[in-house]
Amino acid sequence: MSVSTPWTNSTPASAARNNRTGVITDTGTNLAALDKTKHKIVTCSSTGSGYTLDHAYLFLEDGTDKVDLMSTDAHTHLDSSTGGAFIDILVANPKSFILGLTKTDELLKANWIQTVTSTGTIEDNTTGERYIRLRTNGTSGAAATISYPHLKLDFGATSIFQAKLQIETATSLALHSGVACDDVTAADSNTRKLQAEVCTATNSNWWLRTASGSANSASDTGIAISANAVAINIVHYPTLGTPRADLLIDTGTVLQKTTNIPTSSATAADNLIKHSIKNSTAADRPLRVYASRLQYKVSDNWV
Repeated sequence: MSVSTPWTNSTPASAARNNRTGVITDTGTNLAALDKTKHKIVTCSSTGSGYTLDHAYLFLEDGTDKVDLMSTDAHTHLDSSTGGAFIDILVANPKSFILGLTKTDELLKANWIQTVTSTGTIEDNTTGERYIRLRTNGTSGAAATISYPHLKLDFGATSIFQAKLQIETATSLALHSGVACDDVTAADSNTRKLQAEVCTATNSNWWLRTASGSANSASDTGIAISANAVAINIVHYPTLGTPRADLLIDTGTVLQKTTNIPTSSATAADNLIKHSIKNSTAADRPLRVYASRLQYKVSDNWV
């Protein structure tokens, strides 16, 4: 019986068989000194002699070399040996879409659906770093909103929303930003959504509100707003055993929310991405929308 065949109830133990079928753990220096023909899988407890701490290695059958099981080959997707041709990935994922609203013509208010109330206005900044500026101006309760119409997002698939925003004066305001948001002037609805929000009447922190279609709820990140530019990231995991949405503010700690997560249906055709701000003081509370990005799947093939 070969030392590399499976064990049975009657297999006699031997040093050769234990070495060949067991996983050996030792320092890199000691692993390098092993006869590779007498071992198969080893793990490293201390970096040295070409071995790395906590890596596992497979010895080739002829004992001439090792394979680092913790490393991965380059995935350039040029051909079958590097992960398959990139175009084949697109063919296999016809419902995937990446929407990046970062070009100068996408950061013009004319390309968005615009809604204002009271003294609210919307402006283009076309010099320097481009952005759309949502202004409440000087009437308390005034608001400005932009929403982007596009292919409808499938809430049953994983997605990530990202935006770069800046609140010019970080007091006395309410704000919504995300996927399928409510207008900030409307009551919180049960319409499926993934929404970063602020309401300084409650506190001055970023919150994450989600709605499942039958209920909605919000959770506090504990991260305060500021007048600095900020990165907003909402990651949606509807297919986990417990569906979840995560909100990241810049590189702050992830808030993980598991209540009222949308897992089915799709966004409205005219409300894929939305940014909306309202003041609660007789003073302007401008919001700069620098860029938005959404990686998602649609419910039907778009090619």
